[in-house]
Amino acid sequence: MLSANPPFVRLAPPVQADQTSVPHTPEGETAAMITNGQGEFAISPDLLLSELFRSHPDTRIVFDRYGLRGCGGPLGPSESIRFFARAHGVDELTLLRELEQAVAAPRPRSHCAAPMRLAPELADSIYRRYFLAGIAVVLSAGASWGAWLLWTIGLNGSFRAVSVHAINAHGEAQIFGWVGLFIMGFAYQAFPRLWQTTLVAPRLAVVAFGLMVGGLFVRTVGISAAEAWTLAAPLALTGGLMQVAAVGLFTSQLLVTFWRSGAVVEAYVGFVVAALGWFLLSTVFSVWHSWHTMTAPDVDALVWAIATYQAPLRDLQIHGLALFMILGVSLRMLPAIYGLPRVPERWAWWLLSLLTGAVVGETIVFLAYRWTGYHLIAMGLVPIWAIMTATILVLVLQWRPWRPMPEPDRTGKFVRAAYLWLPVSLVMLLVMPAYNRLVGVSFSHAYFGATRHAITVGFITLMIMGMAAKVVPTLNGIDPRTLSSLRGPFLFVNLGCVLRVTMQIATDWIHAAYAPIGLSGILEVAGLAWWGLGLVVMMRRGRHAEVVAASSLAPARVEANHRVADVLEWFPRTEEVFLRHGFTALKSAVLRRTLARQVTVAHAAALRGVSLTNLLKDLNDLAYEPVMELPVLSADTYSCTKGGLQ
Repeated sequence: MLSANPPFVRLAPPVQADQTSVPHTPEGETAAMITNGQGEFAISPDLLLSELFRSHPDTRIVFDRYGLRGCGGPLGPSESIRFFARAHGVDELTLLRELEQAVAAPRPRSHCAAPMRLAPELADSIYRRYFLAGIAVVLSAGASWGAWLLWTIGLNGSFRAVSVHAINAHGEAQIFGWVGLFIMGFAYQAFPRLWQTTLVAPRLAVVAFGLMVGGLFVRTVGISAAEAWTLAAPLALTGGLMQVAAVGLFTSQLLVTFWRSGAVVEAYVGFVVAALGWFLLSTVFSVWHSWHTMTAPDVDALVWAIATYQAPLRDLQIHGLALFMILGVSLRMLPAIYGLPRVPERWAWWLLSLLTGAVVGETIVFLAYRWTGYHLIAMGLVPIWAIMTATILVLVLQWRPWRPMPEPDRTGKFVRAAYLWLPVSLVMLLVMPAYNRLVGVSFSHAYFGATRHAITVGFITLMIMGMAAKVVPTLNGIDPRTLSSLRGPFLFVNLGCVLRVTMQIATDWIHAAYAPIGLSGILEVAGLAWWGLGLVVMMRRGRHAEVVAASSLAPARVEANHRVADVLEWFPRTEEVFLRHGFTALKSAVLRRTLARQVTVAHAAALRGVSLTNLLKDLNDLAYEPVMELPVLSADTYSCTKGGLQ
């Protein structure tokens, strides 16, 4: 039965301004009152999932239907029922009623009933490899290499002190390895859940990961060696084609997943679909541009190619891919997790239309200007940038990032700062023609580079840091209130960004401004390393908890979707069955810890070409075969002495 003012409400302890809070039930709030044979148990919207699962494990099935699957470990993420309902777009009262039914009529516990799934499936944990690879890239070929290039520029007092190919290789690593990998990992994990469905063909996500990381490595090496190796261009092209394939797989999977879900086409979905289009288009464009620059016949042709195509390429990657994806996620998630006001659907669709027109317009106008040489055409960029700036200001004024978040969280400061940096970067872009006239140059490379840094680090990087720091503890069952405030990484990255933007502009005026530029890179790398190490530790903790949970309870039967490593942990004797069917690779401890944890019994049978039916029968026959009991020998039969048995 339903009742108001429940007698049992779990209250969260007081928290600081940048900790995660657990909302409390206002007086009169609806809560489900459950009565069973063991007494009364009240399900309040503020009840933590971990407490509910501890008392009533069967209720997890209800949450799995709405996208929880595999998240948070055996006891789920450290969040309330209300937070889950809001984040997953579920009606709170409907969820409470379904929980009431699950508690009132628990599943029968027969000897043949399979236990609740404790370990996540591949689709539930695929984000980890993407996030870990993204951290590795940003701390190597991404931000760290960028910091080294900045030191070289600062010590030599010129932006021409480094090779254009080195700059391009670093830029591609940042776009595809840092931004791209985090977008892919987040999208694979979050969007199917928001659409309340499962990811189509999750193993293709592993293929896409291999293609993206492999292509990134091959392409970065190729671009870097452009001036020293004749095969550098074909190598970079090969890596680029691998990346195109990866993005194509990723885009196709998400589109098919959404289509099969039957979810409503909301404005945030429009932003996500547009971002996927920009991702694929910019990847193809990037591969062509790399080939075009690396095979330029002379310096003049190289300079012309960079001056003509580099800016629109970065516009598609930054204003298209990154901005649209972040805006789509923000429209859907920021009101849910931080309590910010929802942007009306009609407004959001208008924002999407205006920004799409702006990105298309700035690309076409710039290319037309470069192809014709008419400077009057370039003036058409100003109204386009004005539309883009005004559109973003409408959104920013709706959320008011200069104010504290309605629901305090340690990650909120990253989001707030990001949405302050975004309009700053666009206003800087808008006033660039006036700045050029003030300096007395036709185009200031220093100022334009500063605008790029303001949006790539100030907006994109801070949003990645904030959202990843929010979702990773949730996915790994870690209470964010037990974690640090992240003030250190936040201050380091913001200070580095401010120093880089201001000093880079100042190089147009004073030569001494080159010296501090290298320091800005060090600050940003230090902040990213600090933040990244924390994420790595949390993901390792979550993975360890999953392994322990998976091995703690054996199922009633070995099924086709069970992982080979789990079967071996549940039933060690089944190793002889696998070996008998030809899986000799399991003799290797390394492969048992790696490959066997990713491959299901069905997939293994298909790879080996053995009958799945026969394999499952043999595994279950041996797994549940009674162990022969040895007779108990009495002391009259044998006597034990210090020297042995006699």
